Amino acid sequence: MKMGFWRLAAVAFLLFVLAACSTMEIYEPAQIDEYIVAYDESYVETQEEVTQEDDYEDYYEAEVAQEEIPPPDHYFDIFTSGRTRGEYLEDLDHLYSTLAANYPFFGVIYRTRGVDMHELYRETRRHIETIRDIPSDQYFANLIDGRFISHAQHAGHFNMLTGDFLQLHIQVFTNQVVTLGSRQFLYFLEELDNPATRALHGLTDDNFAPPPPGVDSFVYATTSDNIEARIIEAGRIAYVNILQMNHATMNLDRDKLLDFYRHVADFDHLIIDIRQNPGGDSRFFQNLVIAPNISEPLHYHFYMFLMEGDHNMRLLAPWFENWWDGTTPYPVFAPIHDDLLVGLPYLNPDDFTALDLYWRWDAVIYPSQDEAIFGGKIWLLVSGTNFSASEQAAATAKQTGFATLVGQTTGGDGIGINPLMLALPNSGVVVRYSSIYGTDHQGRNNQEFGTDPHFFNRPRRDALQTTLELIAEDNY
Repeated sequence: MKMGFWRLAAVAFLLFVLAACSTMEIYEPAQIDEYIVAYDESYVETQEEVTQEDDYEDYYEAEVAQEEIPPPDHYFDIFTSGRTRGEYLEDLDHLYSTLAANYPFFGVIYRTRGVDMHELYRETRRHIETIRDIPSDQYFANLIDGRFISHAQHAGHFNMLTGDFLQLHIQVFTNQVVTLGSRQFLYFLEELDNPATRALHGLTDDNFAPPPPGVDSFVYATTSDNIEARIIEAGRIAYVNILQMNHATMNLDRDKLLDFYRHVADFDHLIIDIRQNPGGDSRFFQNLVIAPNISEPLHYHFYMFLMEGDHNMRLLAPWFENWWDGTTPYPVFAPIHDDLLVGLPYLNPDDFTALDLYWRWDAVIYPSQDEAIFGGKIWLLVSGTNFSASEQAAATAKQTGFATLVGQTTGGDGIGINPLMLALPNSGVVVRYSSIYGTDHQGRNNQEFGTDPHFFNRPRRDALQTTLELIAEDNY
């Protein structure tokens, strides 16, 4: 990440560890603003000096020494939770500084949500500076979620992990690392297994225990209502609704879908509806929908960009060691260069300046049958609900020409890899975020633009009605 040394010095100051305490006082906002302004003015003065410095390293060392200023007394206030004001500020600062160096979606959030995450951070920090009490770590978690995290509206998979969803991540990562030897997730698991996170979420050794040898970490369902399959017009139009791309139901859903494809193999049209589908396992659509219904391999490609922040580099270390599971080409990220802007005309130039590495993801989907089961025309109904794996399904189906898309622009963020984990050092709060800034083959960021359908919904018609009209008019 191309971050100035003054900012690193400021982060070093903000993350100063606080251990002492004093009697709580209530500080007026004016006092705090005065302190912050004084600090900002010192930055302005030194920034003017650094532009004339030839030796950046000498300047950086001098600047670090200048910033060894003890924090204000009120940083040592002890809350009912037993933590100091400074410890909670340290957690917030750690969250923000990590995002600023590793999470490439601040610009996307501003353009699509109208939310300035930098300003929200400052507002949240001022609130913690002046709040009378924080009674518990859980209260702090809810505070930063409501005032800061939730305003991203899940852009780039950014959200707080709690409860069963957190435990599911731990179980999956544990199995992948310990039982299956999948080193990609080694640092993901280490990030989650720390005393503060264990205490906040009541985790024990049992939560991190791997399953018995040979047991899959995923529990497969014994029943499934995930698939609705029916005939709209006998001998001509079939319809399938897939509610989730759920790994747990894949075995059952595979059998149901394959049976239905065979039943309607000679129909003219197959309508696949994923409008209510928020995502899940990206292999679901490729293995259960595309692969059974193609006779030749389908090739497609996207681009992945990455910020070279320390957190990204640490958690993605196994990827950079060129290690994979033996069936998928490993990503080889290379330094970005200006020529990319020529080949990717829709790549946002402001976002581009914050990115460091890129990888062109070339992928192939191979037929799973000797020949396609369904030989007619395939339609895919999409909506703004489609996100993550269901977004990837839409993007892949459109680029490969597997299906004609009808509906609304999708929700995005389907081009990438597993979101990364970040545990805050004092409270143990866990968030996840997408490290990958994914684009289509022309540079459109997938989170920002999603995937447009070939045909948008007609006035006063939903996607299914629009599709049936297009079929009736032979207009496709």
